[in-house]
Amino acid sequence: MRGCLSAPRALAVTVLAMVLLGRTPAVAQDVTEPALKAAFIYNFARFTTWPADAPGSDSFVICVLNDGAVAEALQRAVTGKSLTDRPVVVTAVTAGAPKRACRVLYVAGLPMKQVADVVAELREVPVLTISNIDGFAAAGGMTQFFFEHGQLRFRIHLESAKRAGLQISSRLLIMARPQ
Repeated sequence: MRGCLSAPRALAVTVLAMVLLGRTPAVAQDVTEPALKAAFIYNFARFTTWPADAPGSDSFVICVLNDGAVAEALQRAVTGKSLTDRPVVVTAVTAGAPKRACRVLYVAGLPMKQVADVVAELREVPVLTISNIDGFAAAGGMTQFFFEHGQLRFRIHLESAKRAGLQISSRLLIMARPQ
């Protein structure tokens, strides 16, 4: 079934999600790839600290660029939750739209030229950038998902996060794969 993880893959990634979430899921086989990514995105935000002077709004805005399934799963995952004492709001954005109001930006399915433009636009802005696009971390994005031996893994480009004034928790850093 496309969009669902195999049982061994779901079990392996669910263990990692349990560490991040601190909960035990009821049924690992029912975890879809968008739901798993949504859980990771939310937890990346939970384990990131923004500078005190970061521009903000009344809401903690998580933006999703070009992945409706992840946006929907993320919306379901964050309903009723808050981050940095603000209610979490998920919004879809377009490649050309301003993204500085986002605290987190998840980017999917774009050509590398557009990815480079998005990363350049947010280079020193306190927006946690996350993607599943090959080469995203190497291009200056902060966090990149990838599958390795059937498991969802991630890389963190710590220098990009520091340049934007973000602090990534050591709890995430120890689980990240090297660049």
